[in-house]
Amino acid sequence: MSEVVVSINDFRGSFPEFQVADYPDALVQRFITMAEAYCSVKNFRVKPAVRVLLIELMTAHLITLNNIDPTTHESTGSSSVTGFETSASVGGVSVSLQAPIARNAFEQWINSTGYGQQYWALLVANCPTPVHYVGCPAWGIR
Repeated sequence: MSEVVVSINDFRGSFPEFQVADYPDALVQRFITMAEAYCSVKNFRVKPAVRVLLIELMTAHLITLNNIDPTTHESTGSSSVTGFETSASVGGVSVSLQAPIARNAFEQWINSTGYGQQYWALLVANCPTPVHYVGCPAWGIR
């Protein structure tokens, strides 16, 4: 069982939108560490190169969800609105969203960003057999 290492430079190479000026190394490293709690660096069920990409996608997902303000490097505290736009208005400002279709809270959470959606699709494509831990179904997450 091989262990992968995700470096800050590799992450920035894969996701250049998270530049050093806006997202300092310490901030990115914090989210890489968090991402490794969702996708194991030692998971033998997924190829090493795919594991690296999964951790990078989860890192981007976490940074995006936490709405890190590039100027202050702090969380803005507001979460993004997710769902499918079903209607909109301009005069009087009105928006309607359809709730995302998900079987559970994790799927809803992971589908709340484009990075999370890519993570989920890549994980399902590379680990088609579910893994169950302590009675909780998961797709090879740990």
